Parts: sequence; structure tokens; C-alpha cells
Amino acid sequence: MHFGTTSQGEDMEVFSLLSSQLEVRITNYGARVLSVVHQGVDVLYGPKTAEELLADTCYCGAVCGRVANRIAGGVFELGGREYRLATNNGPNHLHGGLCGFSDKVWTVDSVSDTAVAMSLVSPDGEEGYPGTVCVKAVYELEGDTLHLHLEARTDATTLLNLTNHAYWNLNGSGTMDDHLLQVCASAYTPMVANIPTGSILPVAGTLYDLTTPACLGERNAADAISGGYDDNYVLPTTQGVKTAAVLTNGMRTLRVATNAPGMQVYTGDYLPLKRGGVALEAQNFPDSPHHAHFPTIELQPGEVYSRTISWQLS
Repeated sequence: MHFGTTSQGEDMEVFSLLSSQLEVRITNYGARVLSVVHQGVDVLYGPKTAEELLADTCYCGAVCGRVANRIAGGVFELGGREYRLATNNGPNHLHGGLCGFSDKVWTVDSVSDTAVAMSLVSPDGEEGYPGTVCVKAVYELEGDTLHLHLEARTDATTLLNLTNHAYWNLNGSGTMDDHLLQVCASAYTPMVANIPTGSILPVAGTLYDLTTPACLGERNAADAISGGYDDNYVLPTTQGVKTAAVLTNGMRTLRVATNAPGMQVYTGDYLPLKRGGVALEAQNFPDSPHHAHFPTIELQPGEVYSRTISWQLS
């Protein structure tokens, strides 16, 4: 269904996926999830109209790339060559630059009542990155679970780190301060000015310990995590898709599963509605090009990038 038109005159479409438990709306603008309705409540924070979507600066529901999260100084080296990127987040590069995958109109390849597949071609040199990258995103609704499968290939060595940037509010309105969050991670990457120091430290004994459910409102209090969470957690190294986080408000529960090595927890303290939702971004670690011991985000010709994220609501 026609949803709107971009300033460049490109058509945006919206698609509804239906199961007995969920109703999901997805648009080809940024391959974004617009709404997830569970038991009559839309549990996704963010814009609902085309006008609101085009004005969004918080990546609501979007697939972010080429490189989600930050690259310090907007510069990296690859194959002995230095590449310079836009610094669109203070001195750093964020979520793919000035016009990343989140602001592109994707090509719709197939649609059914329970799935939609989209693709995007990012040409060599776009936003400063080398290589032509072909990306495919498939959203599939299965009962109480929404799956996102991301695949990509390149014709030259490049960097790639994709995620989905949905903000969750299980209340459907207001803030998510009453939510309890558990993250299945015993370590995190400490940050200074939103950039990892390079250390990987245990969460035990710190306010970053979410191995047991913690109330986000209490942790976000002024005398606790001042300014809220915007931190990367180190997920277990077991192969395949595994549970990474559990979010609950006492009435409903969201379980996030992924094959990503990390998860950025961002409590939305800079959203238009402060703490209107929490982002649980399954991804590689931030600033990976500058930390050789972090999981690599290099993608080589002949390789297939594969990322799965699943959201289960009960």
C-alpha cells in the first residue's frame, strides 16, 4: 500500500504482516518496522505516519548500515588505505553516515501475509565506504515471533555491521521506566564519550550488571546510570541464534534472540519523549576497526554476511 513520497519523489510503501498473535507494519523506507501490535497495544515507539517518519532522526525501527553504531573520528584503515567518513555524531561516524541504509527506499522483492523481502544496492564509495554491497532484508512473522534475516555480499573488501533500531515500550505509551531488563551478557565494553576504550570487563559488581532483571527507571536515576544506558554488551560466543535480552513490564514480555556478538542497550534518553522506548540493538561491537581484538566487521568478496534477530512477545 502506498505510504508516502520522499523529497526525491520516491514512493514509500507499507505492508501488514498478520498472525494470530501479532500485527506488524513494515515500510520499505529504511526497511523499518513501524508498529508491532500485541493484544491491541502497539509496543513499538516511533513515528506512525509518513510525515513523522521522514522527520525522524532517531533511526526508529530502521535497518542501520553500512556500519551501525560509531566509528571514532569517522576514519578507518583497510588494506593499507585510509578511508574518511562523515562525522554525523559529534566527532564520530554513526549508523552509516549522512544518508545510511535507514534513509534509503529499499526495493520490495516479495510480499505475503506473513513475510516481506527487500533489497538494497549500496554502490562503491557511498558514504565513503569501499565496494558495492548488495543487502537483503527479510521480515517473517511466525505466531508470536517476528524474525529479521539480513544477508549481504560485496565485490571488494569493506566494512559491514547491520542492526535493527527498534525502540520497545511494552506499555504502548508513556515511558518504559517501569520495565525490567535482563541482558544475557557477563561482560561489556566500557565507553568514554560513546567510544569503547578497548577493554572488555565483567559486569559483576557494576551498575551495568543486567544478568538478573533490573528496573530501568531505578537504574536511570540521577544517582545511578546518569544519562541512561547507551552501552555495548558482549553476548555469549556460542554459535547460532541465542536469547540475548528479556524485557518485561509485568503484563507482557519481549525476548530478543540473535546470532550477533554484541548488543547495544540504549534507553532512549535523547528521544523526543525521553525514555519513550528502549533500543536493544543486536550488532557487532562499536568502533571495531580500531580494536583488533573485537569481532571483525570486515566483509570479503565471496563471503556472505548473515545476521538474524528475532523478537518474541508473550
